[in-house]
Amino acid sequence: MGTIVLSNQDVAALLPHEEVVGMVDTVFKEWGNGNVVMPSKINLDMSRSGFDSWSNAMPAYIVSCKMGGIKWIGGYKNNPGKGLPYIMGIVILTDPETGRTLSIMNGIYISDWRTGASAAIAAKYLANDNVLKIAMIGAGAQGKTASACLHQIFPAAQIAVADISSERRQAFIHEMHDSFQINITNVPTVEAAVFGADVVVLLTTAKEPIVKKEWIAEGCVTLAMGSYQQTEDSLILGSDKIIVDSWGQAGHRGELKKLAELGKIAEKDIYAELGVIAADKKPARTNSRERILAVLVGLGAHDVFIAGQVYKKAIEKGLGQTIRLD
Repeated sequence: MGTIVLSNQDVAALLPHEEVVGMVDTVFKEWGNGNVVMPSKINLDMSRSGFDSWSNAMPAYIVSCKMGGIKWIGGYKNNPGKGLPYIMGIVILTDPETGRTLSIMNGIYISDWRTGASAAIAAKYLANDNVLKIAMIGAGAQGKTASACLHQIFPAAQIAVADISSERRQAFIHEMHDSFQINITNVPTVEAAVFGADVVVLLTTAKEPIVKKEWIAEGCVTLAMGSYQQTEDSLILGSDKIIVDSWGQAGHRGELKKLAELGKIAEKDIYAELGVIAADKKPARTNSRERILAVLVGLGAHDVFIAGQVYKKAIEKGLGQTIRLD
């Protein structure tokens, strides 16, 4: 057999986004049960070359489906001006027994939807039962997928979007209505969006804190996602619980990086990894008043598992281009 090459359009045709939430939940449970081999992601900073860009290598092996692979993905700041997505990447699947390359596929669709689904699953386990307001901070591609996935879990909740660009907010609102039949509230400031929210999702590229501790309501869960610190130190240190997707990653990238480097946050200060809670090995909440901070840097196991499902469907339906690498 050869190697199946799948475009982003192929992947989208084989992967209904409604199925991704369940897949992400499965991987969190497998991670919590110790059935995933996944070293921390490796970051390549390419700014020294004169380009404002970076890439992450994210290998993983999921024991239950005998699927191994790696996602190679990054952010390229100049891309939007060239008509390209900010995020670019691929997923490579390999046979764990022989090392044969099973598939090479565009990773953007998978990455965007597994990120959105991660927000939804984190909120499912960590938020209080009656979620009425969700604040979406960041009107990018992953803000859209997170909104769609959160709506899947909390269909009665109102979603408010804040972004520094009014044009992006408007485009976000129109797309969410036209593509997903979800009505989004347009909010001009982060503070207004966060006020009274039960769930706050941070999906921006802000390189300085944009959310203050006093804005976060009692009982709220804040989902800090991505590569940058978006909340004030006092919010992090003042949270009743801090939960991470992987401490091995959260300690050196994203929301906790600076405080970890300063010795103000350590593994002992982390309540649990989300997989442990998903696997029902530890309760999420002690009471409904707790303010919980969840730091989700991103698990490569999600991408590899989902890519594995896409690969199986591609074989069944005869999609993709087959090439020989040997």
